[in-house]
Amino acid sequence: MSTKSLHSALQDVPALMDGDMSIDYAREQMPEGSCPEQWLLEHPQVLQDFAREYVKAGSHIICTPTDNADRNHLEAYGLGERTVEINQELTRLTVEACKALDEDVLVAGCVSPLALHAQPFGETPFLDIVNIYAEQAFALKRGGADMLIADHMISLSHCRAAVLGCKQTKLPIMVVLEVEADGETNLGCDLVSALIVCQSLGAEAFGLTCRKGDPKELIHHVEEMAPYGIIPLVVKPDTDLADSRQWARSMTDLWNSGAVILGGGKGVTPDHLAELVKHLESSQKAPKRVPLDTNTIFMASEAEPYFLDEFFEQSEPIYCSFDMADELLAAEDDEYDVITIQIDTMEDAWNFAENAHMLHKPVSFLSDSAEALEMALLMYNGRAFVDARSNLEEEELITIAKGYGAVVR
Repeated sequence: MSTKSLHSALQDVPALMDGDMSIDYAREQMPEGSCPEQWLLEHPQVLQDFAREYVKAGSHIICTPTDNADRNHLEAYGLGERTVEINQELTRLTVEACKALDEDVLVAGCVSPLALHAQPFGETPFLDIVNIYAEQAFALKRGGADMLIADHMISLSHCRAAVLGCKQTKLPIMVVLEVEADGETNLGCDLVSALIVCQSLGAEAFGLTCRKGDPKELIHHVEEMAPYGIIPLVVKPDTDLADSRQWARSMTDLWNSGAVILGGGKGVTPDHLAELVKHLESSQKAPKRVPLDTNTIFMASEAEPYFLDEFFEQSEPIYCSFDMADELLAAEDDEYDVITIQIDTMEDAWNFAENAHMLHKPVSFLSDSAEALEMALLMYNGRAFVDARSNLEEEELITIAKGYGAVVR
């Protein structure tokens, strides 16, 4: 099954994804303190046996065991310079095991959140984080990955960096955001906002995972996102349910609620996947497919989504400064639907990024500088408008906006 045929088939049958190949390293007698990725390279049979078990259970998509194989993580083991080699070889081994059993199985190269936080509130330049993801993604592609997955993401900033880095490979990328049972994320990201931003950036699928518990706790959140998803929705929960039949029933309910890629996170075994295959085959209930709202413009900040019609009103431009809090708070009280932000310099982009969290309305960037505009879009943790009145060539304006999922109006 190709990525293209997978996408077209998803409205009729779900795609099944593995359970993170939940390798019990202690049971496999990996020495304490070892780097798991290096140990797998030294014991390839362990990796390949796990991959084959998930294929036999019915998985259409198998994830590589590379979620912690980014340069930043590997440097803790003194293996940073082997980042490309390790990712490429782990992917090659996964592909070899899977394709020998079923050529149609897709291998998803896996990346995960970095132990880094982006400026302006963290210490690492956002582009550095994008580049770390890009390095790993290209290595996964060279190893033979059919697609990429950014798994267990913990913030919108991490999601954006992963998509911007991974999509440089031209491979399809899906994003899976980690949530609590109540829908809260570790860093306060709104779920619908994350969906809107990721699909506008070019993600091919978006979804949720949660730590432990019953997967049915995600049903409400899938139903909440469904009207705004122009891409397939994914559920890939971790679980501590030993009863594979109960897990399979809950996952089937998620399929009926609108999720079309069903996967397992940590704790999900081949037995869980095999039981899910049985439940789906016997399920008579037609899956719910919510009509997409095509008349609304979907915008977002990290904290909340915004839904606009074609006739929204924009404010006069607000000029950026180190302390622009008063101007932004005043804009909150105005009746304008969208707040226009004047971006003339790179410093303007930085100043707005530091203050953007104070604004609870959609933003539109007005700029005469391509470099400053691109920096503003890069650092804005949401989906923005680009003001068509900007003094830039139309083609350049559209190209810049498209790269960051922005809307030219």
